[in-house]
Amino acid sequence: MILDDLLKAIENGEPLRVRYFGGSSPGSERELQPLSIKDGKVRALCTLSGETKTFVVEKMELVIEGLASALAATLPSPVSLYPTVDEFVANHTASFQEQGWVILHEGQSLSLHRTFKNGKLIQNPDVALQFEAVTHDLVFDGEQVLEANHRDRSRPWIVRAKNQNTKTFGDFGKAQVTFLEFAKALAPKPVKQNA
Repeated sequence: MILDDLLKAIENGEPLRVRYFGGSSPGSERELQPLSIKDGKVRALCTLSGETKTFVVEKMELVIEGLASALAATLPSPVSLYPTVDEFVANHTASFQEQGWVILHEGQSLSLHRTFKNGKLIQNPDVALQFEAVTHDLVFDGEQVLEANHRDRSRPWIVRAKNQNTKTFGDFGKAQVTFLEFAKALAPKPVKQNA
């Protein structure tokens, strides 16, 4: 079991070769120097990045040469990610339409809308994705409201959904995954799963 291997590696100060199914590269092999384990998570030095990171024990397995991943077969297939909003829309338009959405896409903004019974578009989107590179504060100077303190956003990708908390991301890939989850959950015509 991976937990026993991690504990031995901590005790002996030796690195382990693991496959990790979390983080930014699920399923990738990493060499880790485990430091401590607490609450199902291991703190370890990733020899590739040189950084100390936290890994979920449940999402890792020991790499054994010549053996395929046992954990990979139990996990859902990863979502295909696209480098641009245009490619994301092009590759998901059919599934969005199958779910009953009307799609509005302009530049780096994408929104999914329902329609009224008469077929007219409901203007407020149920799900929206947008890129906002810069943010600012609104300041009242006693006479008028002014924009001040313009600055770059560290998390410029914004995903909004009806009755959901707005989420922001520094990574477009994570924004895509959240957008797809919201689109599926709120779909006007939920797609039936094949059993």
